[in-house]
Amino acid sequence: MNSAASYGEAEEERQDEALAEKYQQEIALLQEKLRVAALRQDECEARLQVQDQQNQRMLQEYQVRLEDTESRLRRLQDDKDLQMNSIISRLMAVEEELKKDHSDMQAVVDSKQKIIEAQEKRISSLDAANSRLMAALTQLKERYAVTSQRNGLSPSNTSSLQITENGEFRNSGNC
Repeated sequence: MNSAASYGEAEEERQDEALAEKYQQEIALLQEKLRVAALRQDECEARLQVQDQQNQRMLQEYQVRLEDTESRLRRLQDDKDLQMNSIISRLMAVEEELKKDHSDMQAVVDSKQKIIEAQEKRISSLDAANSRLMAALTQLKERYAVTSQRNGLSPSNTSSLQITENGEFRNSGNC
């Protein structure tokens, strides 16, 4: 039985060795898979890091572009505000100048109106004086005609005083 027991032990030992070798192969295979997985993980992490760096770089570029655009927009708005303020200032200056011109013109018109009113009064005064003079002249003619008839002078021989169109007196006589 010794030999059978030793044969059985040897067989069991061989099976144990075969099993140990199988486990060793599985361990080696799993270690290889683990190594490959670690390599893949390292590659993925490297790719992720590269992508993250690219994303950070793109984000920084976009932020710079955004800041440039915002700065440009602020400058444009500031320029537009300056232009509007300049236009408003010029319009206000033109408005003031127009008000001054209007005031000056109104003063000239008022002055001319006073001159016109004074001339109208003068014309009315001259018209009244002319009417009085014409009435006096007519009375004088009538008296002269009456006096001439009393003195025996005929009206055809008498000279008469006439007023021309330009207002001058003219003596026309039939002597």
